[in-house]
Amino acid sequence: MFNNSDKSYPIELVAEFLGVNSRTLYYYEKFKLVCPTRRGRKRYYSRLDINWLEYVRELMYEQGMNLRSIIVLIKRRDNVILTKCPDDVVDSYKNYLMRLRED
Repeated sequence: MFNNSDKSYPIELVAEFLGVNSRTLYYYEKFKLVCPTRRGRKRYYSRLDINWLEYVRELMYEQGMNLRSIIVLIKRRDNVILTKCPDDVVDSYKNYLMRLRED
């Protein structure tokens, strides 16, 4: 669905890929779980954003964490959230934290 030459993806495509609706992604953004790039009123997600969101959903649905717990760990910048993360997800998380600092 995604190729390596593309740099960003529209919200509709990302929502379909993750199996959620666009409102869920807006909700994640509201609570600073993801910071998509904005061009005008449109939101675009990088491959790193998508990797990160896949991991967040895995924490929720496979590990049984609730969204509030994930948000608390992120706000604390706690490495607990990364203990069993694949390297590409760790890179996604670090990218995400850098973008949070820019805001």
